[in-house]
Amino acid sequence: MHANGDGAIDAFFEAHLSAANGDLTKDRNITMIHAQFSRKDQLSKFKEYKIRPSFYTLHTYYFADAHLKNRGKKQTDYISPMRDAIDIGLHPTNHTDFVVAPLDQMMMLSSAVNRLSRHNEVIGTTQRITPLEGLKAMTIWAAEQYNEEMNKGSLEVGKLADMVILDNNPLTIEPTKIKDIKIVETIKEGNTIYMAK
Repeated sequence: MHANGDGAIDAFFEAHLSAANGDLTKDRNITMIHAQFSRKDQLSKFKEYKIRPSFYTLHTYYFADAHLKNRGKKQTDYISPMRDAIDIGLHPTNHTDFVVAPLDQMMMLSSAVNRLSRHNEVIGTTQRITPLEGLKAMTIWAAEQYNEEMNKGSLEVGKLADMVILDNNPLTIEPTKIKDIKIVETIKEGNTIYMAK
């Protein structure tokens, strides 16, 4: 399900609790898409209710100015609170919302790591994550989200050979340059489906 504002997130939690008849022991594999304006006090409910947030950190770049105008600095700085979610033991994912924003995974990773607006203003310094955590939110944790971790999400014997080859290492490059990394090759189930010219 989708929920953006904190009121919609509260309604999501209420609906989930009602549907579960108050029994939160079962993992129903529920994902809340966007979860953008989650309040800090709501993060513990994600954990308690076994709901995975799939954040949308590209808003820190593409829509920061609108959010600052409409929601104010405090809420805008806390948009897509990946750092706090990870720190309490959640495995949030991060996604694009093509065609609302371009389909660019390196820009998405950069937005989670750097949280820079179009005007180079940091949007929520305390919610920055490491490049490795950002990659997990796009791979291993995304596979978990879909119950596909047995055959996707990491490079291991017996898993599907789905991967990309990049022209630089996002773990060692200067973080603000992550967005400039290019895909050299895309491999799907062991077969090259894209090769840069």
